[in-house]
Amino acid sequence: MMYDTPMLADFGVRLSFGLTVLLLATSWQSVPLPFFRKQSQVILGLLVLAALDGSRSEGLGPTVWILIAAAALAYMATIGWGLGLPRVAVLVTWLIALATAGWLALASRSVSPVVWAFNTASRTASGFLLGATLAAMLLGHHYLTAPAMSIEPLKRFVRCMGWGLVVRGLIAIMGIYLAHSGIPGLQRSAVDTVPTLFLLMRWGMGFAGPVLATILAWKTVQIRSTQSATGILYAAMALVLFGELTSLIGARTGGLIG
Repeated sequence: MMYDTPMLADFGVRLSFGLTVLLLATSWQSVPLPFFRKQSQVILGLLVLAALDGSRSEGLGPTVWILIAAAALAYMATIGWGLGLPRVAVLVTWLIALATAGWLALASRSVSPVVWAFNTASRTASGFLLGATLAAMLLGHHYLTAPAMSIEPLKRFVRCMGWGLVVRGLIAIMGIYLAHSGIPGLQRSAVDTVPTLFLLMRWGMGFAGPVLATILAWKTVQIRSTQSATGILYAAMALVLFGELTSLIGARTGGLIG
């Protein structure tokens, strides 16, 4: 299965989608509004970067205009959170989520409906995992300036990391199965020629490492050791980034790594 979507745009939209979903899953009444504003600024930067990469590779096509619109919405969300208008900002954030999800679906299009569905599921699961990990890491930092904040939001984010890893792993296993099923659009030969070391890096540092880090982060969050949890989440973010970038590279070579 060849991925012809610009890699930087693909990665940026995945992460933007994940961060947006995590924002929508967080109550602005339990987490200070500056956290939402900073998250929206990160999403804005990612979407601008994705739009620039997409326009460089594809020109001003429909998918690039979606990114431009999503970036404009992210700017509006930043203003909304900054002015203390959470209900307006939440509505705009929903629109960002829909725009990025639509872009991921369009980027996953294929002649085979099965491949299209798999690509879409893989990209959205990847984005959710990336977003949950980064949001948890950034929220851990926020406890330095808001130590009295409830620990429940951070617990929720770490749980989302765990569920994200479970779903991502299942999709990866399904991808390997589909690659050997003879479905048109999937290149079995490319999967068979992937170096063993590459697979070990993907599954070792991309799955086993983040699973261990998530367990350790959960243990430290349980005792409200937010500084220790943030340090562990730094390591988790690095491992998840490595795993997802490895997956991106493997997919672009024609293999279905998941």
